[in-house]
Amino acid sequence: MAETAKRQHKIFRLDKFPMDLGRLFLSVLIPFYRIKKIYIGDKEKVKAIRDGAILAANHTGFSDPLVLETAFWHRRVHYVVGEIAMTGKVRSMFMRAAGCIRLDRNATDLKAIKQCVQVLKDGFLLEMFPQGAISEDTSGFKSGVILIATQADVPVLPMYIVKRKHWWERYRLIIGDPFYWKDHCGKKRPGMKDMENMTALLEEKYEECRTWISKQN
Repeated sequence: MAETAKRQHKIFRLDKFPMDLGRLFLSVLIPFYRIKKIYIGDKEKVKAIRDGAILAANHTGFSDPLVLETAFWHRRVHYVVGEIAMTGKVRSMFMRAAGCIRLDRNATDLKAIKQCVQVLKDGFLLEMFPQGAISEDTSGFKSGVILIATQADVPVLPMYIVKRKHWWERYRLIIGDPFYWKDHCGKKRPGMKDMENMTALLEEKYEECRTWISKQN
């Protein structure tokens, strides 16, 4: 794992040049978003994650993937997008180069799942939105996040993106404790019921983030 993290954090990698170029252009959003990370759990546990991890947040607008990627600009981040967002050969080519993984939401997309697992095992971060689509409803998590986390054996970082009301305000990102599936399941291969239970527990962790910030406002 140490060797994986070392390779993943190399400043220059030829195979990741398109992604790094995208990160360079993305850097202009850092002073624009001015994201404030608020850790309501153990900050050191989050910072200690040097290998792969899933960033699981609410999804209420098109800017959410950019917010997360800007917040973790120092890491190479892949993210899952729906099949509609990757229509057209040229657009699809650029999005794949930027680290997008196309997911068919209308079927069990085994190819996409394998790609997600592989980038996590390679030590990268992966953005996922547990609700499965843009929605103001923050409940109803899908089990896909837990499925991929168990197959890749990586932690999930529950977080909540607080929308700003005006462009001059800062974005706030509420980050909870890392969710390790092995802490909640004693089986090597979790069954469907185990997946459902862990998905519910993850949703509770996410709800803690949402509830915390709602009490501050």
